[in-house]
Order: sequence, then structure tokens, then C-alpha cells
Amino acid sequence: MYSVIAAALVGVATASSLSSLCTTDYVTSVLPTSSDDIPSGITIDTSSVTASIYRNYSVTGATFWEDMTINFCEVSFAYNHQNGDDRVVVQYWMPSPDVFANRFLATGGAAYTINNGSGGADMAGGVAYGAATGYTDGGFPYWGGTDFDDVVLLGNGTANWPAIYNWGYQAIAEMTQIGKAFTSNFFSLGTSTTNTTKLYSYFMGCSEGGREAISQAQRAPELYDGIVAGAPAMRYGQQQVNHIASPVQIQTMGYYPPSCVFDTVINATINACDGLDGKVDGVVARSDLCFLNFNVSSMLGQTYSCAAGSTSSLGLGYGKKRKRQSTSATPAQNGTINAQDIAVIQDLLTGLKDSNGDLVYFPFQPTAGFGDTTVWDSTTESWTITNPNSNGEWVTKFLHWQNVSSLDLTGVTNDDLKAWMIEGMTLYMDSLQTTLPDLTPFYSKGGRLLHYHGEADSSVPPTGSIHYHESVRKIMYPSLSFEEGNTQLNEWYRFYLVPGAAHCAINDEQPNAGFPRDNFEHMIQWVEEDVVPITINSTVQSGALEGEVQKLCTWPARPYWTDNGTMVCEENASSVSAMLWNLTAYKMPVY
Repeated sequence: MYSVIAAALVGVATASSLSSLCTTDYVTSVLPTSSDDIPSGITIDTSSVTASIYRNYSVTGATFWEDMTINFCEVSFAYNHQNGDDRVVVQYWMPSPDVFANRFLATGGAAYTINNGSGGADMAGGVAYGAATGYTDGGFPYWGGTDFDDVVLLGNGTANWPAIYNWGYQAIAEMTQIGKAFTSNFFSLGTSTTNTTKLYSYFMGCSEGGREAISQAQRAPELYDGIVAGAPAMRYGQQQVNHIASPVQIQTMGYYPPSCVFDTVINATINACDGLDGKVDGVVARSDLCFLNFNVSSMLGQTYSCAAGSTSSLGLGYGKKRKRQSTSATPAQNGTINAQDIAVIQDLLTGLKDSNGDLVYFPFQPTAGFGDTTVWDSTTESWTITNPNSNGEWVTKFLHWQNVSSLDLTGVTNDDLKAWMIEGMTLYMDSLQTTLPDLTPFYSKGGRLLHYHGEADSSVPPTGSIHYHESVRKIMYPSLSFEEGNTQLNEWYRFYLVPGAAHCAINDEQPNAGFPRDNFEHMIQWVEEDVVPITINSTVQSGALEGEVQKLCTWPARPYWTDNGTMVCEENASSVSAMLWNLTAYKMPVY
């Protein structure tokens, strides 16, 4: 199944076994100490070392990886910064010496966690490809929490700036630099000055992990040969506020459609746009054509009907599923879609706008959904919006620096959201915003960047990823045309839309849509064998087509199925223009 794994399994064997290497004494003896190998000012606590062997460790049903069974040594130790009141713990899973393929993989987290925890599929996936694989706790437990939002404040009015920078990019970079040196020592590859064996270094993550991936390309480019970034929540100042945009837009318009209206529109949109890609399979692979050809106003007067049930608000959604934070009962709904329903939906489909009508942030694609919309208030027996919890704490904690999680949306307007976006972008430009478009250092050292995004993502708009890709093209190739610039960019930075996929997850509403499981293998082949990923694989993990491996086109090409059932990657100007948005509400560039 995996040619790269097969190559790793027949790699050069050593006299050492996993059992002989996986001891605290051996690990302690090979900890990196040279200032050439670890960041200046860092001291590793040798008394903190742990080492444990895991055999026949299995991972099944992972979204990003095929099923696997591995053996590895789990190593952890702590370090601190000179004159810093901190303690950061890193963990590395070291493959058996006979499987090790001279690779190191750094992994990231989701939502407000900086890692996916012990037992994460990304850690196991790295080991399966012969890579020593690592993560960091960012130092957060030392400050009294496991999640970033638990430790961002030292107290009301006082931000924990070391934690902010650790979260922004520093802790991941340190874990990688230390991990590369430790891996070289652990497998006796030599020191940074004597090592003649290449240790390939990679990063892989989705959502917050995707933002971390982009942060490393921008802030620590010298550390990586290849980076895989999925649906990155990188435009932090805007993205966090955008999670509460839908209810505020509805409140600003002053009309609250029943939840069944939104469900009916999404189902009708999927059905209407399914065949625009040349194939009817329940997957909208061309949301660009859907945006151009399906007018939601055509649903005026259509009836809707939903049985009694419940609706849930969506929390900060960077994991496999978005967090469901509160649930309310809904009555049976029957009615007819009216002009006010249409007006609200059209406003949501075209993104957040200020009172001047200028675009503040990107909309979701037509088949993605609308985020939090309306809930039933049983007290007033009317439809209303729900107040956010973790989404709202971005404003209370990260902007206002008050240790309050809930945010009252009463009276909040589109212009308030715009002001909060500008405030967050300005405040965290050097730490969390993660939108630097000049990737020259990463490109110059030969780095490769594989960037992908689910087309039906309802948490992080895929057009935001396209906007960043465009920003890099314009900054790095300013004198070239759109076509010529993308040709140059594709030599080292490729972007892929994943038709029908949700946020870092498969999509229950489009079950025949695939999701990439082979990205690490594609990256390894690109970096180590110079095999350019003109298309990448996307595996269907549910539905009638489960097991089918589909192909994803490199942007700006989009898929289309010809009459004989062959997929081609086509490019046309109208499709591109449907996915490029200009954020006119800002006086400064937003990359």
C-alpha cells in the first residue's frame, strides 16, 4: 500500500534494538547540549527524562491516515528558558532502528490545544513512515492549564506573553530544533558539525495545526524540508471573530429565519449543484460554479418541513468535529421560504460586511453551511440567536484581557465585529496573525509547502486559504502574470481544494467526498525523490463510494468529469474570479 513505508522497512539495520535504546540512561546520554543543536538559553532538565516501549500499537479509522500498527519508544523530557519562569515538556516517538528512515516529523494541535495528545494519529503516522515524531505542551501545564485559552492571562488586564509567543510559533520551533538534534544523537547520525547523513524534517497539521504549519514556514523556515498545512486558521484576528459573524449578521438584519430554512437551503443547494462538475454523485466538486450558477432567490416560495428536534451551537471548531456547546429543543417547523429568509441567506453567502457595504471577511462556499444561525427560545416562543462561549472568549480574554468566557451579543453589530478584527490583527500581528506573505527564506533553502482545504468547510473559509496563496504569489512574483506566477509558485508551494470535505474532516452531508490520507507520503516523495504532486490522493471514507481514491487538482485548476467519465483539471477565469475576494473594509493590506 505504501511504497515509502516499504522502502523504510528494508532500510539499513543497526546493531541496536529498540529495547537497548529505549532506556532513561541511554536517552539521557544522548540529549543534545551543544548551543549549535538547541536554541540559545535553553536548559534541558535531565532528571525529567522518561522512556517507555510500545509494541503493536494500532490506530484505526483516522481521518488523515490509513490504519497502522507500529512499535516505538516514547520519550519525554522538560526544558526551561534562562531567567524564565517556565517549564516546557516535549515528547518524541522514536521508531525502531530497523524502521527509522532518517526523517523527523513535527506535529501540532487543534482548537486551543497545541498538540493532539499522547496517542494522536499524527504521532503514529510519522512513526509508520520511519520518522521520529514529536509534539510539545507549549509550557501550558506549568502555567496551570492544558489549553491556550486557559493560560493566555496571568490575571485580569495582564497577558501571558511567553505563552502567547509559545502558542504563536516558538514552542513548535523549539520542539523541532531540539527534536532534530535528539534524533540525530539517538540514532547515531552524528552531531550538527560531523553529521553527513541527511535528516529530513517535516511538519504536518490541520486547522490550528495548519496555522502552526504556516507559522513555521514563516518564522522557522530553516528547520523544515517539507510542510503540510491543512485548513489553516491563520488569519487569527479575523478568523476568531468570524466564528460569531453569522448570528451577528442575522441580528443586524433584524430577522430570524427558522433553523429549518437553513437546512432546506443547504440540501437544495447540494442537489442543484451536484452535477455542475460533470458527475452526479452527491458531491459538489465545483462550488465556484455553484456560486456562479445557483441563485438562492429561486427558492422563494418553496415549502419547508422539519420534525421537532434540537439545534446546537457550534464552538471553536478546529478538531475532527466542531465542538457542540449548547443544545436547545426545536418545535416542528412548517412554512414557506419568504423574501426575508432569502435576504438573510444571501447576506451570509456573501460574507461579513460593514455598514458601508465593504467586505470585512470571506464567506463560506455555498454548500458549506452557515455556522451558528438561529435557535428556538421556548420562553418567548420565537427564533433568536445564541450567545457564544469559546468563540466569544476571544473578545473577552484575548482582546479585553478579562478572565470571562461568555460574551453577550446583545446590540453587537457588523461594525463591532470589524473593529474587533482590526484590534486583534494589530495586537497579535507578530505572534498569532500568521499571514506573512514573503516566504523567500523557506523557498531559498529548498522548502516544499503542501496546503489543502476542504471546500465545504464551515469553520475556516477555504477562500481565506486561496487569499493567502494569492498574497504569496503577488509578493514573491510581482512582475509575473497570474498564470506565470502560479507556475513559478507551484514549483515549491501547491494548494489543493478538497471537494465536499468539511473542516479537517469528512462531511456527513456529502459522504461520497474524499479526504486526503496520503499527504505525508506525497510530501516525502516531493522532497526526497522530486516527484511533484501534480494531483494528490483523496480517499472516500464513508458512503456508497467508501474506499475509492479520488484525485485533487492543484489550484487554480479545478476538476471536471467529461462525458466518458474521465476527470480533467481545467482552468478558467470565471471559476477563479468566483473564489477571489477583496477585503475592501481595510485601509491596510490583509494577506
